[in-house]
Amino acid sequence: MAVTVVEKEIVLDRGGAFSLNIPAEWIASNVFLVVDLYDLDNPVHPAGHIGWWRYEIAQLYPSPAGRLILDRDGKLRPDFKGVEAVDEWRNPAEVAANRIELLIVLRSVITHAILSTHRIAVMRSVADLEAFRSSFDRNYQSPRYAPPHYVLPADRQIHIVATNIFQRDAVGNLCLGLYRMLRQHEVGVRLFAGNFDLAMNDVIDRRENLLSRLKPNDIIVYFFSIHDSKLTELVEMKCACKVAYFHGVTPPKLLQVFDPELSAECAKAIKQLPLLAKFDRLATNSRASAETLRKALADGDVSMPGEIAVIAPKLFGASEARLWRSMRTEATPPSQATGKPAAAERFVKPTFIHVGRVISHKRIEDVLHLIAEYRKLDVQARVMIVGSSDSVAYRDYLRWVQIEQLNLPEDAVDWRGSVSDSELDSLYSEAAVYVSMSEHEGFCLPLLEAMMRNVLVFAYDEPAVRETVGMAGVIFSDKSFESLAKQLHLLLSSPEMREAIIGAQSRRAAELVEAMDGRGFLNLLAVGDLSATRSK
Repeated sequence: MAVTVVEKEIVLDRGGAFSLNIPAEWIASNVFLVVDLYDLDNPVHPAGHIGWWRYEIAQLYPSPAGRLILDRDGKLRPDFKGVEAVDEWRNPAEVAANRIELLIVLRSVITHAILSTHRIAVMRSVADLEAFRSSFDRNYQSPRYAPPHYVLPADRQIHIVATNIFQRDAVGNLCLGLYRMLRQHEVGVRLFAGNFDLAMNDVIDRRENLLSRLKPNDIIVYFFSIHDSKLTELVEMKCACKVAYFHGVTPPKLLQVFDPELSAECAKAIKQLPLLAKFDRLATNSRASAETLRKALADGDVSMPGEIAVIAPKLFGASEARLWRSMRTEATPPSQATGKPAAAERFVKPTFIHVGRVISHKRIEDVLHLIAEYRKLDVQARVMIVGSSDSVAYRDYLRWVQIEQLNLPEDAVDWRGSVSDSELDSLYSEAAVYVSMSEHEGFCLPLLEAMMRNVLVFAYDEPAVRETVGMAGVIFSDKSFESLAKQLHLLLSSPEMREAIIGAQSRRAAELVEAMDGRGFLNLLAVGDLSATRSK
């Protein structure tokens, strides 16, 4: 068990007080405690490192009250009511941090290996804390999702579990949406993750606390998308019902050149798939993912626990759906520049868009090849690449493809990086066509986003892509870029063909959005609960 801070945050204007929870098992162990202070926005050594202080466990046991105070030279340090650190390091340079991160680190005396780490945010004022927490709306009554059609027993607690829960990530957004919907229904629900944004620690609990919170009548809803070192432990936990939702795992071979570590994690995740058969109910984000899971279970010589439910990986509230429906039907105002409809304006100087993580299985280089060929037909065309990138090697390769291989000018490719939701809406409004060259998808939410915003979809044929787009959009299976560019130019040049495709896309998007109000998850929980009740 970790040494933890009892409070969810520390506010210096409120005295900087905090207290530690030290499990008794560590008292007789060869361990020591380090209190670290970092700049939350630049947590690197030495530039963002304020200092560290080492304490013996016996000095602090069992529940020491501490404070963060300013010493005589105006620098921040911990104070445990007269308990002196046995060793310390303070950065001789000034670290001008507006927001601070406190780390409670448990280390081995023999090897100095880290045994546990607990992080907590330190804010200077209550106003700073409110700003820090503001990215996630804690008014759970909005947007309104599907009403309950089945009443769970009062003693049922739902535990939503994932390796990672971050906003603006498909898995994280789905976990948070499900949590919000259950809160609306006044169902007891908790979130647990191994990794999450520190600003969300009042909403998301640490994964290691799950077992102590779990009761025999509870339900676990587990989201699987990457290798999980704690999956075996989770499978063995005792509760009324365990549900696993499979997001899909990228085939390792698509990642191994530019991201070998992630490739290895995906390979390990695929080997873990047979463990999902030990859950009481299974669900996936698409029929394509369901087929992948069925094959993995068959290859592992394990039987499925019933049918696999297919539930799209996003929730739309009623107000969000109404807003989109109004956008579909309202007249588009004319452009001030040309007097033509603004929707048609996008096709005069066509802008392509691709949204998602910049990662090698998305084949962004193929998007660049397509825009290079299209510019031979229309030199004004450009592409916006929207999304963050963790792989320096792949980013460097894409820049080489753009500049050295294809000789695409800087203004032809707009690398936008990560953007806010409002910025993304604005970028979609500029785009004429959404291009997907991805060679693996579980569902591909950006395709739905594009269809909702009347952006023509032009996508490489993957099973999940075909499933999401349906009979709308334009799908191709041969990446002959010259031929694709000519076909796309023909489509964008023809108002009749454009409007027919975009109309079909809009109808397909309406079908998807209608079914994404949360009913699928509510039914999944109802079936799981009924099964648990009848098995007693």
